[in-house]
Amino acid sequence: MYNSYNYAMTLSRIFHPHQRFMPTGVSFPREGILLVSEMGEVLFANQSAEALLGIPIQRVFQEPFPYPLSADQPQTVQHSRSNGEVVRLEITVQPAYSTNGQVYLVTLHDLDLRMHSEQRQNLLAQAFETTPEAIFITDERGHILLANRAFVEITGYQLEEVLGKDALLFHCDQRDTEFYRQMWHSLTLTGAWQGEIWNRRKDGEVYPEWVTISTVKDEKGRISNYIAIFADISTRKQAEERLRYLATHDPLTGLPNRELFHDRLSQAIVRSRRARMGQSEKWKLAVLLLDLDNFKEINDTLGHSWGDQALRVVADRLQSSVRRSDSVSRLAGDEFTILLEGIATKESCSVVANKILSAISQPLELDKQVFRLSASIGISVYPEHGEDSDTLIKHADVAMYRAKKHKGCFRFFHNPQ
Repeated sequence: MYNSYNYAMTLSRIFHPHQRFMPTGVSFPREGILLVSEMGEVLFANQSAEALLGIPIQRVFQEPFPYPLSADQPQTVQHSRSNGEVVRLEITVQPAYSTNGQVYLVTLHDLDLRMHSEQRQNLLAQAFETTPEAIFITDERGHILLANRAFVEITGYQLEEVLGKDALLFHCDQRDTEFYRQMWHSLTLTGAWQGEIWNRRKDGEVYPEWVTISTVKDEKGRISNYIAIFADISTRKQAEERLRYLATHDPLTGLPNRELFHDRLSQAIVRSRRARMGQSEKWKLAVLLLDLDNFKEINDTLGHSWGDQALRVVADRLQSSVRRSDSVSRLAGDEFTILLEGIATKESCSVVANKILSAISQPLELDKQVFRLSASIGISVYPEHGEDSDTLIKHADVAMYRAKKHKGCFRFFHNPQ
């Protein structure tokens, strides 16, 4: 009627009761392990048994085991510890043999602890599945062992398509070798790395991720797994790009704003200096400052919404009047600037200015009414009229106010010296 004692151990002798039953005690450190004689005498108890019963080790051996040694099935008992705490214990009894006769191997499980452990595991599983960040776990070679729901939603791959596959198969980042050298150096040195990489969804779309990679080591300190957590940051990057765009562009016309124009002018001056040193024929640049003469009429007649529409039309006409290499900007209100690079003479500036004036003067239909705009343009040329951006803009402004005295024309800055 006795089983074969599935822990494959026969007790040949029982030493002092305090001696640890090493094979079982080491294998099951969280379980209480006792060896009890047929008369209920405790012959052996590990530290976990002492803790679970809540009885000092001396009393464990001095008092008989308080529960029936029934080997039929596990039994659940409400156990009162010496401090008054009541716990639920599951007791499993297995018969064994020793030279002293029949003994029983008793295993104690803390059911409350088990329940809390199961609850914790369920919570961890729910967190794993419900977190908006994608998580996947690989072995030490980078083969995917587990992935969560967010991974499927972000990448478009089903779990059966990725399990067992090398994680690099779903990677499309084209960083240089130095980038990956530093990444693996960080993983090796600190056990973690985080940064931005690019991956490809199942449908082929490339998207940016913010990734955190951590290493998991076994008891010998060797890397056994990698855990990667990543989030699709496409929306965030689009928002950041939009903010950068708004910081440098006019939201109404989409043209570069004052800040970007100043930056482009400064860079153009540097290029012009280099071209001059290279003895290029077309090394000069010009700044054209344009102000609409009768724009107020549209705002007063139709309102600002139609005035905004007129400004968008003017912006399109300006861009159509210059080369792709030239830069049109809106400074404020109805004031625009045009940066011409690679010019040889003032005459070439005059050609562009006349083309712009002609484009601006074309009929403009707004709310079934036809308007004709005109513009005044002031021009300064590098380096005759200034060798830095502030001076060139100031002199173009002076020339523009001279042109506004006549309207519908352009004027070059005139240096009284």
